[in-house]
Amino acid sequence: MTGGPLRIVVAVDDSEGAARAVRFVARLAPSLGAEVVAVHALGLLAHLGGETAVPAQAHRDEVRALLERWAGPLADAGVPYRCEVVDGNPVQALLSAAADEGADVIVVGKRAAIGVPGLQLGSTSQQLVQHADIPVVVVPG
Repeated sequence: MTGGPLRIVVAVDDSEGAARAVRFVARLAPSLGAEVVAVHALGLLAHLGGETAVPAQAHRDEVRALLERWAGPLADAGVPYRCEVVDGNPVQALLSAAADEGADVIVVGKRAAIGVPGLQLGSTSQQLVQHADIPVVVVPG
């Protein structure tokens, strides 16, 4: 920790795992005096209604509105937070956001890899745990 308040980056999307992660952070952050950055990775949205891929940038405003809704438990708990839509795949986006924000911890929801024996974490959680240089909390189901 760098002397300021604890900074938490939480991965947010429309999954139940992400919703659990946000609720966990909403319960934890007030007691720690933590600031939260809710991050959603925005990539290329392929084949929307046609043959060509649509740049995700064209939908940034819609995604930002969804992100604010997904982060609702943080607002309800009175947690100081802000939302960031970050370009890229989820792993790189979260690692970059954590570095840019000077985060102390990354929080993600567990999304088990269905049909992959022995893999208890989803691929995003697994890669974050392997590559992050700060603690990663994976909130179980």
